[in-house]
Amino acid sequence: MTEYGPSTYGDRVAEVYDRMPQVLGRDTERAVAMLAELAGAGPVLELGIGTGRLALPLAAKGLTVHGIDASEAMVKKLREKQGGERIPVAIGDFADVAVDGRFSLIFVAFNTFFGLTSQEDPFTVTSRSHVSVYAR
Repeated sequence: MTEYGPSTYGDRVAEVYDRMPQVLGRDTERAVAMLAELAGAGPVLELGIGTGRLALPLAAKGLTVHGIDASEAMVKKLREKQGGERIPVAIGDFADVAVDGRFSLIFVAFNTFFGLTSQEDPFTVTSRSHVSVYAR
């Protein structure tokens, strides 16, 4: 068995991700409305941006969206969609990849946080330095 790393899941499912039942069954419109309300004027950072299921509708609402993803295959799918090329994405493990800027909202969808191995991961410290609004 090969080692399972930060990009493994995305690399394995990128071609079918947008058609997976657990993705199709999500209430994306409601999630986007809630995230947009929490973000205010933005900008926002999505950890595990993937194919852009949430990022693209947020950008369409006028928010500046940035992302981090470990899977180049998932980001390639994002880039193939209308507007996907305009979203800056840092490639790497969101626990330790650096991103410039401050964000009114940093969020993650689904179970992406399970990729963190402990509460001491660098993400827990790094995210605090990038969030300008903690709660509304």
